[in-house]
Amino acid sequence: METLFRWSKYVTDEQLDDWETKLVMAEVAYTAEKLVNRKRWQLNSYTTTREAALELQGRFGGGISELKPDHWQPSGEPDAGVLLRIRDQIIVTESKDETILAELRAENPGRTILSFPPQLAFGTGAHPTTAGCLRFLADFAGKQGDRPWRVLDLGCGSAILAVAAAKLGATEIVAVENDDMALDYARINAVAHDCSDRIEFIEADVLELIHDEALGQFDLIAANLFSDLLVQLFPSFPARLSDAGEVIVSGCLTSQVKAVTDSAAASDIILKDFLRRGKWVAARSVR
Repeated sequence: METLFRWSKYVTDEQLDDWETKLVMAEVAYTAEKLVNRKRWQLNSYTTTREAALELQGRFGGGISELKPDHWQPSGEPDAGVLLRIRDQIIVTESKDETILAELRAENPGRTILSFPPQLAFGTGAHPTTAGCLRFLADFAGKQGDRPWRVLDLGCGSAILAVAAAKLGATEIVAVENDDMALDYARINAVAHDCSDRIEFIEADVLELIHDEALGQFDLIAANLFSDLLVQLFPSFPARLSDAGEVIVSGCLTSQVKAVTDSAAASDIILKDFLRRGKWVAARSVR
């Protein structure tokens, strides 16, 4: 593991919404944390070079700290913590303690338990965009019966959607990510959930890869990305979808929904079902 550099900035409750919008529009991957009895939120973004951290500081202020590997690797074992329950099919926990996982399986015999410990900014399922995508994914899987189905996961991050798709019955998943560090964790997570044989990980720019005809067609495209990227990707989606294929998208703010919806419709992708959590929106198409 390598040394990381963390850019941090503290903001108040009143400032949080504006700052999150600013970072999303600037396409900065970040986390927002607020410790008990603290009055301000801490915004963090992790980089592999000091230069990249200094660039964030120059643009947004704040401070920089250096994190050695033994400082940023998760230490100790969290308890089950907050559980994300997806319909009646999946429970996501941040714990990787086998005793806790065994208890969850015993208490929830009809559900699949996914363990996604905190891994910097790569996703544990707690973020509203990921949670919305997971719910739509579970709904889609429930309609497939025994037939085989393929998934294209654009911007896979920690691979939580790809792993969930495998556990829900997808026969083949192509997971695309341009961050090599995120892909390292994605592969680890796939192995940990015993589904790496069904997930092909590709390090690539989604805007370039989407035009590769060798990808073939998919029954489901999941894209948890920034709204600007979604707008650019929609025209290429129909060529990658099977006749009955559907699309799940997220990563857009409530203020961006109309632009995203209109852009999708221009490519004959009708976003009909929406899930809103706070200011974040996930949507699903109907073919």
